[in-house]
Amino acid sequence: MGSDIYQDTLYGQLVPSGWDDDSVSELVLLVDGEEEFSIENNEFSKLLANYIDRWITVQGVVTETDDDISVKVLSYSLEDEMQFGGEDAW
Repeated sequence: MGSDIYQDTLYGQLVPSGWDDDSVSELVLLVDGEEEFSIENNEFSKLLANYIDRWITVQGVVTETDDDISVKVLSYSLEDEMQFGGEDAW
């Protein structure tokens, strides 16, 4: 059972994959609507729980095994926040 480990940038939607009572305990980054990257628990994963259903870009270390693909988030940016420049400027 081998694994591949590499650094990558991923863009996708954060969705919950596990619950502990009323709070999210596990997150998945859904890429291209089909590929699921489990978010490894660290200080960023706790912050990301506040952004369920948001689109983000994640920089991290990806680990691929025969059973799972996971990412350890090193940094992230929210991609669905619109910025307005004025009344008519988007």
